[in-house]
Amino acid sequence: DSGAFDEHLSDKVARAEEGCQRSLMHRFNFAAEVLDQAVASEQRGLIVLFSWFRFMAVRQLVINKNYNIKPREISAAQERVTVRLAKVYISRRDLREVVRLTMATIGRGGTGAVGQRIRDEILEVQKRNNCKGGMMEEWHQKLHNNTCPDDVAICEALLEYIESGLDISTYWSRLAKYCITKERLASYDRKITSQPSFKQEQCAGLKRDLTEYLKTLKSVHSGADLDSAANAVLGYSQSACKGVAVEVDAVREVASPQLKKLLDLSRRGAEHARRGGDPLLALEPMVEARWALLPWTNACKDIVGDRLKDVIYLDLALEVAIRATIEGSLARLSTAPLTESMEMAGLALESLVMSSGSNQELLLCLRQWRQATESAMAQQSDWPLLAKAAMDRIRRELARKSEFCKASVQAPAEDLGRRLRVHGAVLKVYAEEVVRGGSAAPVAQLLRALEPKLRSMANLGAWQVISPVHASGRLVLVDSLAHVQLSRYHEPTVLVARAVGGDEEIPEGVVALLAEDTPDVLSHVAVRARNERVLFAAVLDEAVLEGICAMQGSLVTCSPSASGDSVTVTPCHAARDSSGTRATPLEEAKSQLGVVAIKPASFLGRCAVVSSDFSLDIAGGKSCNLNRLRGKLPDWVKLPASVALPYGTFDAVVGAQENAGVAQRLRELSADLGACASDPSTLLAQVRQVVSRLVPTSDAVSALREAFCHEGLAWPGDPGVSEGGSDAWAAITGVWASKWNDRAYLSCRKAALDHSAISMAVLCQQVVQARYAFVLHTTNPSTGNDQELYAEVVCGLGETLVGNYAGRALSCSAPKADVSQLAVRSFPSKSVGLFVDCPTFIFRSDSNAEDLEGFAGAGLYDSIVMGKGMVPRAVDYSSEPLVCDIVARTELLTKIARVGLCIEEIMGSAQDIEGVVDFEGNLFVVQTRPQV
Repeated sequence: DSGAFDEHLSDKVARAEEGCQRSLMHRFNFAAEVLDQAVASEQRGLIVLFSWFRFMAVRQLVINKNYNIKPREISAAQERVTVRLAKVYISRRDLREVVRLTMATIGRGGTGAVGQRIRDEILEVQKRNNCKGGMMEEWHQKLHNNTCPDDVAICEALLEYIESGLDISTYWSRLAKYCITKERLASYDRKITSQPSFKQEQCAGLKRDLTEYLKTLKSVHSGADLDSAANAVLGYSQSACKGVAVEVDAVREVASPQLKKLLDLSRRGAEHARRGGDPLLALEPMVEARWALLPWTNACKDIVGDRLKDVIYLDLALEVAIRATIEGSLARLSTAPLTESMEMAGLALESLVMSSGSNQELLLCLRQWRQATESAMAQQSDWPLLAKAAMDRIRRELARKSEFCKASVQAPAEDLGRRLRVHGAVLKVYAEEVVRGGSAAPVAQLLRALEPKLRSMANLGAWQVISPVHASGRLVLVDSLAHVQLSRYHEPTVLVARAVGGDEEIPEGVVALLAEDTPDVLSHVAVRARNERVLFAAVLDEAVLEGICAMQGSLVTCSPSASGDSVTVTPCHAARDSSGTRATPLEEAKSQLGVVAIKPASFLGRCAVVSSDFSLDIAGGKSCNLNRLRGKLPDWVKLPASVALPYGTFDAVVGAQENAGVAQRLRELSADLGACASDPSTLLAQVRQVVSRLVPTSDAVSALREAFCHEGLAWPGDPGVSEGGSDAWAAITGVWASKWNDRAYLSCRKAALDHSAISMAVLCQQVVQARYAFVLHTTNPSTGNDQELYAEVVCGLGETLVGNYAGRALSCSAPKADVSQLAVRSFPSKSVGLFVDCPTFIFRSDSNAEDLEGFAGAGLYDSIVMGKGMVPRAVDYSSEPLVCDIVARTELLTKIARVGLCIEEIMGSAQDIEGVVDFEGNLFVVQTRPQV
């Protein structure tokens, strides 16, 4: 679980810390002892070990106190724990990400001559270069008694000091990059209190010898150094020191000539990029090298034995090198060709895919991004929109991974950090630093740099205006619209929401809703915003959004442009807008449209009716409008067979003797709701739960069975007798219960409607096994242009379009004068489609409160697919004809537009139409209603 950790292990680590401070050997040996316990606790345990090692890596823990230890003993202990971590990596795919994080904080270690050479070689360096006193002697004593990763930084600092012409400031600057201060140097058991003071004639020899010595240090302490990691896999040798040479064999199964070539190209490309050259020359071989390692790092069994840890460390080193190359090349993006930047982003995404344990969504993002990149290189007309859709999907997955990582690592780090007295500033930003150090960070950086260019080329601007209304009020920031949808603001409020799902209610008092998300124009919340005369717009530019957020708490005016493609948000004077007596947008709309009221409905004695008997006396607009279309549509447009449970059927079932207990409880809860002046959510949930306990009457079952048979629908079976019948009854009671949904109840309260007057009919239809679903408005809802159609299309059923599913649908507009001249406005970025795998039924709400003029009742109540219902599946747009086949896409969208023209003519007014297309290409209209 996100944020969960093994508190017992955390306590055990904290109690062991004092003993582990003696040396790195003690620390690594303890880690090896508790590793099995950590793995037994799954991620909850390993995340504790990762936190502990990371505190060590960022120099928050004491690494040596009153203990002398030989380098080879430290190296051997290090080897033991990294070999065992590698075995966990290969055997537990579900733990790979946290194992990678942990291994990245520890050097590779080694046995025998590898560790001993740290001790022996420094003596040779001193002897050959006549530098046995001062800082070098202090460092020598430290190396002999307790070497650690700091020694790599010290060696690098000495080399920079030599390269600079003996400028001592470069020595301290290099150490500062590793957070090594004079105080830390002086804190070692073997203190380093002197600074280097070389002579010019010593420099050449010291540069040669320290460069070679750095390789020795890195072979033990630097797991993620590319040169050292490559040598460990390809094999290397070092000449004898004190009579002992180092011979490291290649990992034969892995160290192919092709890998050697790729690593050589990676090194040369990285150096070229550091000098301002093309970063692709480094990134391409680095990523290809990672793919070459994947058969071993992604295997399900140990193929290379104890050398697996060397292969994993090479992969980690390539990951780090890719990140460093990208971060070092960000400045050139402003002048680089856009396709080069897109290729860089694609390579960064490939690297992220290989570093992620669960990566199906990332793989689909990668394919979609590659498709967009190929389209850009071919200069296809729609490529900027393709790239923007792919970018939106990638950024959404990056945000999800980032939030999950933060939630997973922050709590255990804070718990263990407090026990170990880690500095509060380190704990405060701990999770953010972990995220920033991962493979997702360079992808996010590249997309951030690319987005303004793509928006410009796609003519998207900084805004998407969904409901263009002038509004003024106090600006309030919230994380999610869903979190405040039941709130009531007592003054006109401009709400800025980080997340908008699509099916929320707009809170009372809100005059404008500005979103960071880009919701579908035809989602339920968008329809309600237009109906209630609330400004609704998405802010696509981060800088513009930051500027708006900076006005939090201020009174602002939001003014849509005349063209409806942007909004200006400016401060305004309190005298103009602070009055709490100003009418809300809903009140203004009601005053223009007159009093909104629900027409009471009566039970006419039948518990189920066939489609030919549909009328407004027994069912709502969903049922009756479809009936008006029957026999009037072209042959290629189909309508689903339908049965309705009329108004009053619910009351008849509740009034039956077998439901007397349910009826009594509903009366009690209704009285409680009437007296409730606070948040009614708990009471509403209780009502829904009570409604679900209704049992079917024999009259209702008999009437339904007869109606299904008349319409040619397969009878699912009697409730309580067959599974299908019970599933159908559960769906029916679920639709009835949706009268008491939070957002439906609140919406009625806002509009001063009598909630008790709502009658809920239920429309029963065979579910079309849809390949695509669409919503079509015959008047463009964003511009109000009644000579232009607007449609949105998704893969699968339409619930992903009208409900709370992140991402955009494919959207298009077309002039009514010639619908073949349609224009795609956005490509899809939703991650999932909803599909049905076998014949089933949907039970749709069809109340007397859904098509009232001046009240956005559509979408407030539930439609439920019976049984297992809809199956979510990830969508691969790289092979989806809706995206990649322009001929098929144009044919489909033109057909949808023609349906809209036909239905508008039949119904005599602008229509809001929902439909699906099955896998054989048949088009079904499942509902139509007057467009709000």
